[in-house]
Amino acid sequence: MTRVLAIRFDVDSVTCIEQGIPRLRRLADRLGVRFTFFVNMGYSFNWLYTARHLLRPRSGQRADRTSQPSLPRSLSTTKKLGWLGVIKTVALNPRLGERYRATFDALYADGHELGLHGGTDHVIWQRALDGLDAEGLEDLFRPAFQNFTERYGRPAGFASPGFRFNEAVLELLDAEGFTYASDMAGEHPFRPSMADGQPYRHYQVPVNVLGDENVPLVEQGRARGKTTREIVDSLVDAIAPRDFALAYGHPYVEGVEASLLGNAIERLRETHEVVTVGEYLTRWRARDG
Repeated sequence: MTRVLAIRFDVDSVTCIEQGIPRLRRLADRLGVRFTFFVNMGYSFNWLYTARHLLRPRSGQRADRTSQPSLPRSLSTTKKLGWLGVIKTVALNPRLGERYRATFDALYADGHELGLHGGTDHVIWQRALDGLDAEGLEDLFRPAFQNFTERYGRPAGFASPGFRFNEAVLELLDAEGFTYASDMAGEHPFRPSMADGQPYRHYQVPVNVLGDENVPLVEQGRARGKTTREIVDSLVDAIAPRDFALAYGHPYVEGVEASLLGNAIERLRETHEVVTVGEYLTRWRARDG
């Protein structure tokens, strides 16, 4: 049996769209493959939340200077977005689904799978989801969902910013008929359980190729100063043993470094077929589901 590899990209910044996606489109066309893009239809920055966070009193505890420094997990925001990307994000803060509709349309026309990435505000979903009541979650989700649906049809897949979800989100995914989400940890797809033990209707399709604390392997490798060859080797080593491998990243890193990703895919072409996350789930269900 040919093994399966899916790669999902969370699109949540200006740099993702302006620099990463064009390179990923060219890579996909050259290799004859299709990816899954979870797109943020709303804002990637929130002035009010950021101001409140900066003004919040800090703990008086001092760092333990005797402890050994830990390895860096991820790149800084400026290294991921670049200074121009940071300036555009903070100063302009566009609604990505409106400002970059043509780019999302091009992905859709190319045959890539598009899924929904959170709601109208990436920061609130990732940082303050549990503080929302039912009305707040609806206000955050509904406009993004409607905008996506009007343009591309009802999305099959969903990914929460920062892998942040709760029971209300799981219930919402079922209510809106999503086929799958990709937020929970695990090795293979499964249907999550409700509080009473009954399964939800949608599947969770876990990312099983990733670094520490949900950081993509490519980004983590760059943060730790690894060479391109070392990063490619780590990707191949993580994917090669798996019959079903799902990796993820962001176009602002893995897209900008598309040649690195392409190198890894080419080394795996004889053993793994690259498919979308939706097709990945279909293949898994046909075998094990």
